Order: sequence, then C-alpha cells, then structure tokens
Amino acid sequence: MAGNINFDDSDFEKKMQILAQKAEEAQSRASQDIGEELMRLSGFVVPHKKGLLQASGSVQPTYEENGKYITIVGYNKVYAARLHEHPEYHFTQSGPGTRGAKYLENPMKNNLANFQKYYLQSIQQMLV
Repeated sequence: MAGNINFDDSDFEKKMQILAQKAEEAQSRASQDIGEELMRLSGFVVPHKKGLLQASGSVQPTYEENGKYITIVGYNKVYAARLHEHPEYHFTQSGPGTRGAKYLENPMKNNLANFQKYYLQSIQQMLV
C-alpha cells in the first residue's frame, strides 16, 4: 500500500522570495554606490578650464533591465564625448591622475578590482 507524503514548503518559498528581494536591493544599491564613486573619482581628472564640464557630471538612478543593474554615469556638455575620446588634445601635464581624456574610463579601469570587491561584499553582507 502506497502512502502519500505531504510537504508544506510555503515558509521556505516565502523566505526565498525575501532573500531574492534583498539580493536585488543589495545589487542595485552597490551599483548606485559604485556609480557615485566613479563620478567622484572622475572629478579629479576631468578637463577643467572653467569647471562647466565638471559641473555637468551626473549619476542616474540605478535600474534593472533583463536581470542586469544599470547605472548611467556621465557628463552633459556637447563637447564631453570629444574630450573623453581624444587624448591628442593637450590639457595639462600627462601621467596618472592628471586631467585629460578618458576621464571616466581611466578611473573605472584603475578601480575595477575595488568596485568588484565592493559589489561582492555588498551581496555577502546581505546574506548575514
């Protein structure tokens, strides 16, 4: 004679949904924090004549799209992309930490390991 076994996993499912929500919040918050830090760091190297380009920097709120968290960081002047992409323009002295081209890309590359570590730690802390 076969018997039926009933298993109520509703509490488990509820806790998994809460955990998933916390993970999403941690990822979104970490992405936003990294965007804010990237903007802060780029402020040290963005070309600065009168400060208009530097003052136009912004970090948009993080949003989720197709399972990825996106934070848009950028500068809002018509010449921003041209200055970013053309290192042949002469700004000041050359070398790390000086103002010039790649003022978003370089801080991102130079701090990528730290950003990745922060992102992972944010998710790990959520699990504690």
